[in-house]
Amino acid sequence: MAILILISILLLSAPAASENEVTGIIGESVLLSCDLKSSTAIDTARLRFHWQDESERVLYSFNIGEENQHQDSLYTNRTKAFRSEMSSGNISIKLNHVTLEDKQKVYRAFATLFGEDDKHIHPCRTTLLVAARFPTPSVTVNKTNMNSTCSTQGGYPQPTVTWTIQDRGNRTLDPWEVQTNITPDSESGLYSVWSQVNITENQTVTCHIFNPVLRETVSNTTIVSPSINTDPAGDVQEGFTPIIIAVPVLFITVVIITVVIITVLIILFCFGVYFVYKKRCGASGGTIKVEGNNHQRNGNVETEILDRCRRAPDNLEAD
Repeated sequence: MAILILISILLLSAPAASENEVTGIIGESVLLSCDLKSSTAIDTARLRFHWQDESERVLYSFNIGEENQHQDSLYTNRTKAFRSEMSSGNISIKLNHVTLEDKQKVYRAFATLFGEDDKHIHPCRTTLLVAARFPTPSVTVNKTNMNSTCSTQGGYPQPTVTWTIQDRGNRTLDPWEVQTNITPDSESGLYSVWSQVNITENQTVTCHIFNPVLRETVSNTTIVSPSINTDPAGDVQEGFTPIIIAVPVLFITVVIITVVIITVLIILFCFGVYFVYKKRCGASGGTIKVEGNNHQRNGNVETEILDRCRRAPDNLEAD
């Protein structure tokens, strides 16, 4: 019984490892913090510490001034300590290029101070959460099917999608009113989001994408207007349709006016030719006798390029 009491006292008196939870963004760096909380300056020539993951692979090692003698190849060129702050007890490290494989890993720091009384310390325990931000979603409206579609991709972990609609009031749609498809990419593991709701005209619809690890929401809003028709690709407007119809009507009108003007000109030309003919040949009509290029009139022979009218014999006798 006494032995059990002694063991309990030793466990309670041992310094407890500080536990921490941090979030790393995929592709960026994250700080794994740890402080020895020493009341006096630490001689780094007596200091040895290392960080390891739950599989006991070493992220970083510091052994009396030497770094990364025991580092696992998985973490090569990915970690950095703050040597200038080690004397004050700061044995934090920065983990670079966070990947999806780092998610939910538990990292522990172990430290030893060599001297007359060697101190073995297990000061810190950190759990790493991994996330990737979702870009602002694209929201499009299809007036033919009267629905609105929201889409985005490249985020992590799986998000929560909600819609709000504002017409006479502002309300959040129930899950049964929304069609949502969230799928991870087979290579990157990042998520793509597609969601759709039915709409009516003169509504304001907003799509919200919530990241549960980052605790942040990205949103986009569109107004459903009767004068705009946007297909899923997103760019057709009904307002342009009357212009497309008016162009051929104007063209036909111009053609008709042109034809009328040409017809009037042809008629005027014909009347002009007729009156010239009547003036030269006489109102009572005449006969034309052609002998080569010579025309006979009143007994006189004239040579001309064009044929001319000659009065009838009875008209000549009257003269």
